[in-house]
Amino acid sequence: MAKVIRCNWKAVAEAFMEAWHSVVTHPQILPFTGDANSRYSLWGDHVNLALTPFGVPSPHLGPLPDEAILEAFAGGAGRTQAEGQAVELLPGRTARQSIGERNRRLLKATGFPGADRASDSELLDAWTFNVFPNFSPWGGFTNNIVYRWRPWPDEHATLMEVRILMKAPEGAPVPRAAEMILLAEDQPWSSVTAWGRLGHVFDQDMGNLPYVHEGLLSSPNDRVELGRYQESRIRHFHRTLDRYLAGEI
Repeated sequence: MAKVIRCNWKAVAEAFMEAWHSVVTHPQILPFTGDANSRYSLWGDHVNLALTPFGVPSPHLGPLPDEAILEAFAGGAGRTQAEGQAVELLPGRTARQSIGERNRRLLKATGFPGADRASDSELLDAWTFNVFPNFSPWGGFTNNIVYRWRPWPDEHATLMEVRILMKAPEGAPVPRAAEMILLAEDQPWSSVTAWGRLGHVFDQDMGNLPYVHEGLLSSPNDRVELGRYQESRIRHFHRTLDRYLAGEI
């Protein structure tokens, strides 16, 4: 699925490089998303990662009972949730462990030989990689999101592509890729219901982008002020871009 966004492609990519924005942009996921507890890792010039835990409440909310976490997960927009399939709190397990066990069972049903060895993190967390400059695949064993951003048709607009990769049953033929759906500029992501509640999350992100774009163009000191840790991936991106522009890479 793709859509043209009237915003610089770097601004769009940067908006997806940190999890801190969830506290005001995606309040419905806070009961089951440890946004501010995300771990950021940088490797070389071209690859970085945000690892955001699911199945735990945001530090912005404080502790929540496991039942409340699972209730919010069932009604929210969890990437790992199968539509219409609530998660039962298992005896002696936390909400996070219960979601992980549900996902492990679903993965095992595909015939995947490593399902029993998969960790809870691999089964439910957001492993959001960014490969410089514009390719962002999600890792782990659940349904994987893939982003790509390109200037389209000029440097002031972006073609944002979103793919959802699902695992084919072990030994079964891999089906052909789904046909790309190009949304109109004024058409919300949520208008396509095939991917459940995820489109609503993207629509929430779109509300931020005009302000991010405006801020990049109007900085009075001609620089972008970035958080030391929460925006370290954005700093990494710009450092690599500057090295290319300087001919160092």
